[in-house]
Amino acid sequence: MNLSTVITFLSIVFLSTVSLLFSGCASESSAPDNPGTISGQFSGVSESTPILLRSFKNGALVKVGGTETDSNGNFSFTPDSPLKKGYHQLILDKRWPVVLITDSTEAPIVTATIPDETGYLSDAEIKGSPTSELLATFYIRLMPLQDSLLIVQKSLQLLSGDAQVAATKSLKTIIAGLDKLSLDFIKQNPESPATLAALENLDPKKNGAAYKAVIKSLSKTFADSHYYAMLKGKYDASISSRTIPNQSPPAKKQTRKNGQFGVGDEALDIVMEDPDGNIRKLSDLRGKVVLIDFWSSWCGPCRRENPNVVRAYNEFNSKGFEVFSVSLDSNKDKWLKAIEKDGLIWPNHVCDLKGWQNVASRAYGISSIPHTVLVGRDGIIVKTHLRGRALDLELEKLLD
Repeated sequence: MNLSTVITFLSIVFLSTVSLLFSGCASESSAPDNPGTISGQFSGVSESTPILLRSFKNGALVKVGGTETDSNGNFSFTPDSPLKKGYHQLILDKRWPVVLITDSTEAPIVTATIPDETGYLSDAEIKGSPTSELLATFYIRLMPLQDSLLIVQKSLQLLSGDAQVAATKSLKTIIAGLDKLSLDFIKQNPESPATLAALENLDPKKNGAAYKAVIKSLSKTFADSHYYAMLKGKYDASISSRTIPNQSPPAKKQTRKNGQFGVGDEALDIVMEDPDGNIRKLSDLRGKVVLIDFWSSWCGPCRRENPNVVRAYNEFNSKGFEVFSVSLDSNKDKWLKAIEKDGLIWPNHVCDLKGWQNVASRAYGISSIPHTVLVGRDGIIVKTHLRGRALDLELEKLLD
């Protein structure tokens, strides 16, 4: 879950502008006049526009303070309780977010002119929080790449032949650029908490050294952060066959990495609500070949894989193929937006909004996503861990 986190901060549109890049670009810190306050000015908004401050806790963003703008767009407030060092989100009118890494010893000042469209603020400026300024240098380079990635992903759904091959090549180039950007940022800022945002874009199995380095460097200064704990948990899961850290093991002894059920096992039924509150049952699809897809809006690799699943659905649905998507989201709006943006047109989408505590994912022993389970017409698992062309080949054997 590497490109876009995590319940986390890559499924949100980040912003900030900078004058320098990476190391050395943060301003020298000095004792703030009003430690613990957050202030600034947003030009182009009406009086009494709401501003919320949310902190990342237990896989979700929780409100920890807020205020409203005055007639000139100015604002200033103190959070409900002193902030602990960590990742926080300042969001204006529920549409324009800024990510801060700060605590009660700093006094961040955020200024920006609000654009006509919803999205990151291209001219936002952060002062009074050096680590937040450094984080901004990463996001200002990340966002154009991420936007390009989503555009190519969407185009893949409509292309075929040589055009699809070219788009796939472009997609791989963008992903390689995202990985390089993240690795370079980590290398140039080895002890900064801002590297956690870059770490989330990387696959821990392919970039274990980067995970290990960041986790070690922040173990004494940032280990209390929920964001740190989440990424450490992801890394731990990638190097062991355990289930999700700090959760009770499933009833059946897990003998397979990331998933206690494998080929030849009967698929455990999943009964959960869809976005409209209707009950969806996996067992209702018996007689069809079904791909159980564990994913989330904040999971970068999941989002990158979605075009492949969409393509397979379009090609094989008429032959008896269905997708049963189980989301590990904790925010319904982000879940629904991801479904719409990625063109996930099948009807079977379920989520209990419990994040990693999702009942179905725990029952299946899932420790990392994306994770897929292909179930035959008789309800018996045929394959697991299918991605890309491997899914097409398996469906061709089963349905053609």
